[in-house]
Amino acid sequence: MRRSSCKKALFFLLLALYLLPCLAQFSFLWEAAPAPADAESGPLTAAFGLAYRNSCLLAAANLFLQWLVNLPAGLALAKLLPQRTANKGLALCLLLMLLPQQALLLPQYLVLDALHLLDRLGGLVLLSAFQPFLVLLYWAGFRQIETSLLEAAACEGATGPQTFWHICLPLLTPYLLAGSLLSFAESWAMLEQPMTFLRDGACPLLSTYFLQTSRVSGGAVQVLLSVLPLLALFFWAAAAQRRTDKGALM
Repeated sequence: MRRSSCKKALFFLLLALYLLPCLAQFSFLWEAAPAPADAESGPLTAAFGLAYRNSCLLAAANLFLQWLVNLPAGLALAKLLPQRTANKGLALCLLLMLLPQQALLLPQYLVLDALHLLDRLGGLVLLSAFQPFLVLLYWAGFRQIETSLLEAAACEGATGPQTFWHICLPLLTPYLLAGSLLSFAESWAMLEQPMTFLRDGACPLLSTYFLQTSRVSGGAVQVLLSVLPLLALFFWAAAAQRRTDKGALM
């Protein structure tokens, strides 16, 4: 009981420290300087709503496409490919993780320009489909699944899709939730790619909206609203993991 109380106290302390910079934005309450004449009034402006919607669409589309691409890649490296080929794939993923993202901006720009996907959210989603760190994370998760368990399911007549949906995915839940949180947070805070591939303010995102807006009335409320999706996803993932653990114990 005492250990649980300590964990809760530590969690709320970390949450307070995380939200402290956001709460500090409420300094506009005692600032006497008026907002610029061209500033939009109120926290829920049309520009903020558009940036908020685009960020939600980008994060959700990235998450869905990354599941489609990186889950099969992790499964192939862990269970399907020969060990020598899998080792080469893992080494390539590690090298790509060490490669600075800035080195990829020019080739990515040329690819999107050739595909006529500049100034579109679809271009950012396409570039974010393959993530080496997610491949490694899902590979580690699939490696934890015993091959004998899959063979037993096959002996009982389970097909490949049935084995994947009813055995692999439930056992992969902690890795899947962690990868989803990392993917969503990375998409939510994406900055360099939107600044490079979304020219002239096309398809504004929250990251570029706050960067380009020097003074907005109700900015503190906007900052707090921008944190809500991340917090909601975190608490949902924590609740899903607790349900999974409770089901495993039963």
